[in-house]
Amino acid sequence: MYKWPLLVFLGVRVVSVPLVQTWFVPDEYWQATEVAHALAFGRPLQNQTYLNIHQQNTSQHIWYGYKTWEWREGIRTVLYPASFAALFKMLSFIGADTPALLIHIPRLLHAIAFAVGDYHFWKLCKVLYGSSSAGWTMVCFSTAWFLGYCAPRTLTSCVEMVLLSVAFSWYPWQREKESDSAGYLWPVGLACAVRPTAAVPFLPLAVQHLWHSSCRSQLLLHYMAITGAVVTLTVGVDSWYYGELVVVPWRFVHFNVVTGLSSHYGTLPWHWYLSQALPVTLTTHMLPLILAVVSQTSRHRNLLFVILWSLIVYSCLGHKEFRFLLPVLPLCLCIAGDYIAFYLAACAKRSDRPLGFRRKVIFLVLLIPNLVALVYLGVIHQRGPLDTMQALREEVKGNLQANILFLMPCHSTPYYSHLHKNVTMRFLTCEPNLKGEENYLDEADVFEKDPLFWLQQEYYNRLPALQEALSTSQDGLRNLEFRDERQFDGSEILIDSNRNEEQKTILKGKKEKTYESKVGKDAIKSRTKRKNEIIEDINVKERNYGIPKTSLTTFPSHIVMFSVMKDKVEEFLSHHHYYLCHKLFHSHINDGRRSQHIHIYCQQSTTFRS
Repeated sequence: MYKWPLLVFLGVRVVSVPLVQTWFVPDEYWQATEVAHALAFGRPLQNQTYLNIHQQNTSQHIWYGYKTWEWREGIRTVLYPASFAALFKMLSFIGADTPALLIHIPRLLHAIAFAVGDYHFWKLCKVLYGSSSAGWTMVCFSTAWFLGYCAPRTLTSCVEMVLLSVAFSWYPWQREKESDSAGYLWPVGLACAVRPTAAVPFLPLAVQHLWHSSCRSQLLLHYMAITGAVVTLTVGVDSWYYGELVVVPWRFVHFNVVTGLSSHYGTLPWHWYLSQALPVTLTTHMLPLILAVVSQTSRHRNLLFVILWSLIVYSCLGHKEFRFLLPVLPLCLCIAGDYIAFYLAACAKRSDRPLGFRRKVIFLVLLIPNLVALVYLGVIHQRGPLDTMQALREEVKGNLQANILFLMPCHSTPYYSHLHKNVTMRFLTCEPNLKGEENYLDEADVFEKDPLFWLQQEYYNRLPALQEALSTSQDGLRNLEFRDERQFDGSEILIDSNRNEEQKTILKGKKEKTYESKVGKDAIKSRTKRKNEIIEDINVKERNYGIPKTSLTTFPSHIVMFSVMKDKVEEFLSHHHYYLCHKLFHSHINDGRRSQHIHIYCQQSTTFRS
């Protein structure tokens, strides 16, 4: 009896896996599959440039993968990406770790989990409102575009929603007094481990249960036992992973609430969830929800209180996103589904005419606008990043010498999890002001302020200065060994800093040929100081940000950017013989630093001359 709704939900969510082909938010990859890929396939990059200074330890390597700053600060739990890492390891063990499987199996698993969450909300609606309301709730869930849009995405917010749906289903609605079971806290606890915000919707329900229960002491003991077990498990696993005592939920709350550093990624007005986010995500489901709130407040007081409480708490935080509403959207759809069933029942009492026509009209009003939104946003809008990684996979196939530079807003594309190639890549970082610096700008902002100057600092002034320091070595400077086999292809390569004719090094075949100039001791000291500054800067970036040395000392073989950036770096592209090898559609509108197309520039295999 209860199985067919689950099959319906499974069918709807599985269909969304091939349907959703677009980019939504960075965390879909950078806090999930990218971390999992680094955990599963972390190993030294091949063919790196090494900088060996005297007795400096040369055994440190750049790892095959990338973890964002959150994983240095310990505000993310390893439990969620570790599940994908185990899956990736299994695929690797049987030789099935292809990019297609690494990309789509996690998406399929998420869609299936989403269907389980839908099913538990259907069960909740059946308990609260009856079979007819549960049927229309199933229609609302199946037609809601935003749920279909998020179902296959590897977002922690989706995990939060699924676990809370199980908890809502297990909660003793309408029988809090006689129930002393707190089993619903298990999924709530796991959800809080993944996203501490999961505590927000369930806090009033837990307090309500404790207040109305006839056996408070026993229920309180259950609360303490379950909470203690979950905290012990999560703190133990996370502390083992980070190598020190780490309480991730506390660090998460401290960063987002106490310090307010999450505002670095944008803030929105307090009313945004009510005035924009809910109408956009619910679309035509908003009408029955509003009518239910206006005319049936007492009928839905429990769910409405949870929704209102959650929205108030969420609205107090400056940083807001559509996906943060995922835990409360199903509650809104339950209310909307019940109102539709109530409306049709009222119509049946007032008229003897069959309700078939009204049912069809309501179904089409729910289906058509949401289906259009899902198809457009899931297939067309912002598809550029995923197409970019597919194009790059073809570019680097069989070529581990590739060196890819992303001159885009940070985290604009997936990374190693979609490429699955052991090649050098670099992107512009956008870390918040963790050290409290005045007039702080992240790397992406610095680049955007003056792109050519940034490129000059990173490529013109680093490699030639290093080579000059090597070529003028007098007092032990020759102990610094510079190797970059990526540049040796049998042809003569001349690197020009475009600033000083003396900053030239000719590399021919696989031997370095440098010229030496007679300079005074002061010049040697100056160049030594400059060389050490460059080396230290490179080592810091490598150590803290995972930026490979080669990406700091050699010109990239591929440069990826939005088309809006083309005119700003045209001089650099033309001077170093880059040509447009891929032009990929992204969206129909320009959105600040993101434009309608993504360009991939490839470097010609040619001799560079001054």
